Amino acid sequence: MKPGKKTDRSERMKSVEREYQVAEMARAALEEALAQQSDLLTAVRLTVVDLRTFRSRLHDTYFIRLFAEFETGLKDYWKNGLGRDPNTRIMDVIASVGAHHRIIDAWRINVHAARKWRNRLIHEEDAEGDPMTLTEARRHLGRFFGCLPENW
Repeated sequence: MKPGKKTDRSERMKSVEREYQVAEMARAALEEALAQQSDLLTAVRLTVVDLRTFRSRLHDTYFIRLFAEFETGLKDYWKNGLGRDPNTRIMDVIASVGAHHRIIDAWRINVHAARKWRNRLIHEEDAEGDPMTLTEARRHLGRFFGCLPENW
């Protein structure tokens, strides 16, 4: 039997986390290579500042991608599984789906914490949110998503 939408969306979130792990390994390998051959960056018109910026934003980039996969899946369920307005704010969708499926409050709160951190990353000083690792977020988002039906 072919896996349903829930499984597909969950796998997409896990894939983002795995891609991040590969990117971290690639970053470390690049830094090791630069220690041996310092002109690798300048040969392609990049600088050490570009490398520092890449390193400092790598986690955030994948965090935003992870939340985007969750949001897309949840909005798909909201629209096609529940027949609700697709233009509803994600914070309201999380609250409503959480109530509809009687998802444990702590799990819903953790999803909102991931949402707030994503907002902080995107909107910088305009949003609140405490730092969260990609692994923590994937676990929280996956747990919440796991409460949905397999297909919709």
